[in-house]
Amino acid sequence: MSNTRVRRGTDSDLTLGGRAIAAVASCLFSVPLMGLIWLIINNQIAPISDTVLPLSALVAAIVGFAALSFAFPRLAPDVFGWICDTLMRLARWLW
Repeated sequence: MSNTRVRRGTDSDLTLGGRAIAAVASCLFSVPLMGLIWLIINNQIAPISDTVLPLSALVAAIVGFAALSFAFPRLAPDVFGWICDTLMRLARWLW
């Protein structure tokens, strides 16, 4: 019987560096996606009421997705995929 320890490999997604990279990479998806949603909402709301969704709401959504990607690096791609699929279904239904 050997007294050597077997070192477990660390998952690169769960390290601090991996989480930071996931948060930065989520900006590549969240900035255009949230910008598109922000424009669509403003395009629908502005004619009805004379107010628009503030730009701070867009920034808050982008920061929220970066925080989501940092906290749950494996969940964020699923959320982005779900949002994109929902937008595509909505676009097919509207047009």
